[in-house]
Amino acid sequence: MARKPQQDRSARSMAKMLDAGEAIFAEGGDGALTVEAVVKRAGTSVGSFYSRFGDRDGLLQAMHERFLLRLGGAAHVAVAAAGNEKTLAGAIEVFLSHVFTATQEYRNSARFFVLHRSADPNLRAQGIRANAVFASIFNTLVLSHREEIAHANPATAADVTWRLVYATLAQQMMFDDDEVSGTPMTIPALVHEITCCLAAYLKAGSGKP
Repeated sequence: MARKPQQDRSARSMAKMLDAGEAIFAEGGDGALTVEAVVKRAGTSVGSFYSRFGDRDGLLQAMHERFLLRLGGAAHVAVAAAGNEKTLAGAIEVFLSHVFTATQEYRNSARFFVLHRSADPNLRAQGIRANAVFASIFNTLVLSHREEIAHANPATAADVTWRLVYATLAQQMMFDDDEVSGTPMTIPALVHEITCCLAAYLKAGSGKP
């Protein structure tokens, strides 16, 4: 894990190397992401790199942590905005709009870590912890509109709803529209249609004995 910088200059140097790592991956993929390439791109030194990250794996963990923190920040902004909505559907749509937009913004990082995390136990552990937080944020939002949920077990319904959201986000990270169905769709349109599906499920009373 990266050693946290104590001074502004060190923080800027670390940020430059993280930015360089993300840019290099976006341009050339995993194979291009070398210590030498990051140092050259960031305009820093090899000594600074190893002092901050230890090795390439340390850089990857720091990049992954920053990626998750950015998504976490987007999720908190999303839930704050969604909290102003009066209806379940309205809250879900506002939340998804923010989160889907953030996912597109950090798509290169998302693609890399979705693939890389499956083989790296440290990155996988980071992702598992983050996913639990994201699920909790979303489920709390959904359950704040419990009076609109007709499912026999609202907590289960909220969890299933999150699983569907997570699956769609993963699809958006990994594939373009032409790879999924061949039909282009804007994020607002997709968010609206998904919201309709989720709201219908939550209100339908499914799960009753």
